Amino acid sequence: MSYLMGIDLGTSSVKTVILDIDGNMKSSAQAFYDISIPNKGYAEQDPKRWWKSTVQTIKEALTNAHIQSQEVKGIGFSGQMHGMVLIDKQLQVIRPAIIWSDQRTQEEVDSIYDLLGKNYVGEITLNPLSTGFQTPSLLWIKQNEPETYEKIYKVLLPKDYIRLMMTGEIGTDVTDASATLAFDTKNLVWSDELISAIGLNRDFYPNVSDPYDIAGEITGETAKETGLYKGTPVVYGGGDQSMQAVGNGIVEAGQVSLTIGTGGQVFSVIAEPKYDEQMRTHTFCNAVPGTWNIMGASLAAGLSLSWLNEKILSNMPYHEINELAKSVKPGSEGLLFLPYLTGERTPHMDSSARGTFLGLVLNHSRAHLIRAVMEGVVFALKDSVEIIKSLDTKMDTFIASGGGARSDVWLQMQANILNQEIYKVSQEEQACVGAAIMAGVGVQAYPSIQEACQAIIQFSDEPVVPEPEDVRIYNDMYENYKWAYKQNKELFHRLSDIS
Repeated sequence: MSYLMGIDLGTSSVKTVILDIDGNMKSSAQAFYDISIPNKGYAEQDPKRWWKSTVQTIKEALTNAHIQSQEVKGIGFSGQMHGMVLIDKQLQVIRPAIIWSDQRTQEEVDSIYDLLGKNYVGEITLNPLSTGFQTPSLLWIKQNEPETYEKIYKVLLPKDYIRLMMTGEIGTDVTDASATLAFDTKNLVWSDELISAIGLNRDFYPNVSDPYDIAGEITGETAKETGLYKGTPVVYGGGDQSMQAVGNGIVEAGQVSLTIGTGGQVFSVIAEPKYDEQMRTHTFCNAVPGTWNIMGASLAAGLSLSWLNEKILSNMPYHEINELAKSVKPGSEGLLFLPYLTGERTPHMDSSARGTFLGLVLNHSRAHLIRAVMEGVVFALKDSVEIIKSLDTKMDTFIASGGGARSDVWLQMQANILNQEIYKVSQEEQACVGAAIMAGVGVQAYPSIQEACQAIIQFSDEPVVPEPEDVRIYNDMYENYKWAYKQNKELFHRLSDIS
């Protein structure tokens, strides 16, 4: 029997799954790790901890699958995007990785725009500059840690470090490279012009391939450490949003992914590269050749609910959280939440935005807080949907994934707030499934990504449908949601200066 392995290096955990060629999940394993916050606005992680956790999940997945390691015919990756892993010539990590939720680089973002202009950057990258992306993070290192900068041999994205540890080979893929803000996204190459203009070293950047290309093989050392079979092919893999989309069967224009994970994303496949000239969305290379994706991103989606649970609810079981949310009427009886706990990207691109409850009164309970947070997260997704639609993007089929697909109440909120039918797929761990599909295409188990998805992905027979009365309530609340940021923007910036 032949199997495929998919590894998803997320923000809070790494997951490994083993699938058979028909897409049936044979086993899965997960290991958690923390985010370090050494200073205000910082977000860092230890790549060595990532590797230790990855080894743990590979061992567990192999053991639980009850298969021979040589039956795993290919391995693929999905990984948190935008982050920065710095390695020296001995391929050793120089410092902790700066990850996507880091907010320290607003000065670097502003300085690049002052130097080059928004249109110049947008025409090359098809993206706005934002804190947490690799390019401003690398510029911050150059300006604030020059001794670290001098040691750099290569700059990697998070999943690429794990693949390096498994194969000894350095490289990246187009989906992740296009999310660094140093990439010519139309032409699928590093932008030598942009890198030089910013004052960074072009030699730091690795070769770029497609996510399904073979990157290397499992080394003897890795085989001993993990239990994998020496010589097993390993593909490049891709950024988590692209892999999540593939795992949801989203491979054609008009299909839309709604993800509520740590962050929240709206991801739509497009046939031609384009971008929002108001710089509110992102355009990245897609896993399917000849396509791109346009994406809106919210920084604190599931993270907002986790914050509420950990800081206020004392780690309540999530099934109880869902039941409490159901007990409150749509609109949370006038309670509104802005999920800007770590600033916000789409549509505001404002690192100083702040999380806010508005409309609190004495009769509001913890159940109201829960529902308001969940609604606020979906309002943030609606911001992205509305902008992407305004760019004449085809958006026909909406597919939910992440925590938002595992909660009936959150699924219904998405249907009602977006006024769209919402589907989901039967498989769990879609990012891992997408990574495994890349491996399957790479080792020629499938002729193409599209045919792999047709063979593997199964959609729910019946969508979650909008409820007209709740749609009306949420339309009114959404107008309040948009108005609230505009009215409080100046206050957010003043509070940011204090905090």
